Amino acid sequence: MGSDFSKDDCSQYPTMDERNLGNLRSYLCNYNPPEGCVGGINILLFGISRSGKSSIINTFLSALDPQGMTITCVPIGRNSTSLTPELHSFKPDLDVAKYPVIPENVIHGVALTFDVNTIDSITEEQMNLFKELQTIVAQKYIYRVVIGTKFDLLGIQEYDHKRIYEYKPLQDKFTKLSEVTGMEKRSMFVVSNKWKGDKIEMINCILTLSALENMIRNIDKFLKVMM
Repeated sequence: MGSDFSKDDCSQYPTMDERNLGNLRSYLCNYNPPEGCVGGINILLFGISRSGKSSIINTFLSALDPQGMTITCVPIGRNSTSLTPELHSFKPDLDVAKYPVIPENVIHGVALTFDVNTIDSITEEQMNLFKELQTIVAQKYIYRVVIGTKFDLLGIQEYDHKRIYEYKPLQDKFTKLSEVTGMEKRSMFVVSNKWKGDKIEMINCILTLSALENMIRNIDKFLKVMM
């Protein structure tokens, strides 16, 4: 099994213990957005239908508060292969925008979502849309990350989830995503909504909250500079 792992191309090393889980929850639950952010930080999830957007939100909610509420769905596109939301609507600062920017709906970060098990089947047209969106987001100086979902279906044993970022098949997926989207692999994370037992639950909570903390901390730094 060890040969399946490589640290040469791994940039995520979350500490897998209860103390780190507590620190992550404390930071995120007590986070106060910079002055000028009305209602909090807004993060846009952008992905193909059934890429796991609802699962990501519910995993975030469950990891932050295991006894809390979850959601049943998120807004989706017009068909099973569409991107959510439509790419051209992601230009809210245009004079002709349907939903012009107001303080409450400013987008502070974008998470491009992919099912890591179906990346190889995404069409060239869809990948070009992701690349175009990434370019638009970069031009607007909005922080962006990639979140891969359903990594538990890649074949890695549950006891090795704590080393998921060293898993060679996942590194290969991230390499491909980096090539087609132009994003760096250090801005790519994985989440899973599969919970089995206290140990695995803790690991998946830490993986999830580490991705969310990364987004929040980087968005916060940028907003404080801009404001």
